Amino acid sequence: MDDDLIRWRCNKPNYDVVNELYLKERSKTHKPNSVEKTIENLVKTFEMELTNKKIPKEWKSIAYDVFKMQINGGKYFSADELADVGSYNALLADAPLFKATGEKQEILHGQYKEAFPGGFAWEVLDVISGPPVVTFTWRHWAEWTGPYKGVSPSGERVEMKGCAIATVNEKPQIEELKVYFDPNTILATLQKLNKGTNEGIARCPFHKNMM
Repeated sequence: MDDDLIRWRCNKPNYDVVNELYLKERSKTHKPNSVEKTIENLVKTFEMELTNKKIPKEWKSIAYDVFKMQINGGKYFSADELADVGSYNALLADAPLFKATGEKQEILHGQYKEAFPGGFAWEVLDVISGPPVVTFTWRHWAEWTGPYKGVSPSGERVEMKGCAIATVNEKPQIEELKVYFDPNTILATLQKLNKGTNEGIARCPFHKNMM
């Protein structure tokens, strides 16, 4: 992030707030050189680059020439396609409660940043296999304290858990990433459509006893 040649979508991002939330509320403390910490840092770097770096060929977290990403068994996205549609349009495309608007990544990211001003933290929970094919579970959480598309916040905790399969090379860089998760409970919470649990959990097809 300190490279002066990076071409940012907007401005250089600042992760102080979300890092503070992560350090305060993470459920796992992985050893510095463990597979868990390596994968956690790699995926966080990928998310930062996808969200903020304009040119996919400059993303250091992926093997650009072969990289592809799949969400919940759907279509594969190349790095260029992801950069074009934006991470939220790709991640939520098949969610019944998400209405794709064609809005750019910067606008969608801004909407979630406004809804979660205290940060939306992410952590690796457990690594089940790998590398080079790393299967792992993860957790994503925040406090809903800001407006979301005109809907006033409830102040409640939103949280989801999911799993992923990442094929990585020796550098390490991500060559293929498959993500499995259920965003619909959180989307229902943000749209005030439910009064039940706000924890969205996706079960890995290969790990029936994840939860």
